[in-house]
Amino acid sequence: MKNRIRAIYCFFVLQMIVLLSSGQETPYNPARSYSADQLKADLQFLNTKLDSIHPNLYHYTTKDKFNSFLDSLNRAIIGPMQEQEFLGLISLLNEKICDGHTMLLPSEQSMAYNGTQGRFLPFSVVYIKGKLYITENNSTDNSIQPGAIITSINGKETSAIVAQLLKRQIRDGRNQTYPLWILNHYFGAYYSYAFGQSATFSMDLTGSDGKLIHKEVAALTRDSIRLLRQQKQSVQTGEARGIILEEKPATKTAVLTIKSFDTSLLQSVYKQSFQPVTDSVFRQLKLHGIRSLLLDLRDNQGGDFEPGRQLLSYLITAPTSYLLGGKEAKLLQPQSNHFSGSLFVLINGGSFSNSAIVSACLENRKQTTFIGEESGGNKFLIFGEATDVVLPHTKIQAYISTETFRINRQSGDHGIIPRHVVQPSITDLLRGNDPVKALALKLMTGQEK
Repeated sequence: MKNRIRAIYCFFVLQMIVLLSSGQETPYNPARSYSADQLKADLQFLNTKLDSIHPNLYHYTTKDKFNSFLDSLNRAIIGPMQEQEFLGLISLLNEKICDGHTMLLPSEQSMAYNGTQGRFLPFSVVYIKGKLYITENNSTDNSIQPGAIITSINGKETSAIVAQLLKRQIRDGRNQTYPLWILNHYFGAYYSYAFGQSATFSMDLTGSDGKLIHKEVAALTRDSIRLLRQQKQSVQTGEARGIILEEKPATKTAVLTIKSFDTSLLQSVYKQSFQPVTDSVFRQLKLHGIRSLLLDLRDNQGGDFEPGRQLLSYLITAPTSYLLGGKEAKLLQPQSNHFSGSLFVLINGGSFSNSAIVSACLENRKQTTFIGEESGGNKFLIFGEATDVVLPHTKIQAYISTETFRINRQSGDHGIIPRHVVQPSITDLLRGNDPVKALALKLMTGQEK
């Protein structure tokens, strides 16, 4: 699902492509307005493309209800809008389409402008149980401590802000963990999509001591935020890896973390080739007599089909179908050195696309336990292989799925629900605790039932 990778990592891959491309013929003006006629024409163009390209646009929302909603969007266009305003309006379609591989992104010109001149909220945040916490302060005001709760931004309560942003996020089916995962990773960018950019953020905070604080925080460019983050974070040592094996010989257990199924990403960033590394891993597990394996697929947003199939061939104990019908469907056979012991799988809202497919295939495996949060990807079917189109006037980019990938014969609108649902608290995040992994390790060694 390579097209999905390019689209969903818009803040890393797509934006860098734009920034490295040749200069724009005319400077981008974020304040430019488009007439109501132009906006209505773009909306009609988008509707036509969705209807003609998407393999099953009305799977989650009936055609009548979808068209009725489109009519409401059309009626909401009563005057000129800037690109950002219009994107905020039409992004409401995401909640009706319910396809995590079909999405709307700013124009290339807008993304290039934002990459160098745009100004954003200089905090990393996480939304937990109705509260928006600061996890990293990358502003110039060092008095704001991680753990502070943002209660309002520019006069708007954060509960209302988050609700508005979540309605505009992509998701698979009726899943809510993936939209929240996206916001927890890219809040500043999506806030700007919905509310625009300002030079200063007027914020009300509640500190860790419970005291109310008001702050005026300067918006910063992405380069400035990145520089401040690097200055404040401790220096990381050691070589980064995308596939990591940790063995615990005393308990005959092991932890296998796979950060991505994107072979090009694994090769370019982590200098690892999926097949040789995983084959070595499972030969080692067999040689060392590992009886319980913890597979960590949290935050793994998928990638290529073949690595998922390769991993499954080491984990299944009987012939298993990978997808039903289509060119990517395969009947998988266990490898000679496959793992047959107890398997514990960690998932969360970032376990999307091929990670969801792999997880769904493992759900029927005996001695398999899921821990964490609902997977971001649907466990029944996934749309993908997106193609991109550009709206004629605003130049907003639309990525539209072209194929349906059915995972099993049942129907549903959610991902895998773990047997043990665990969500890290703000204290866990700030202290670097991992309660999900901790519970899994206890279950592996029989310390907890």
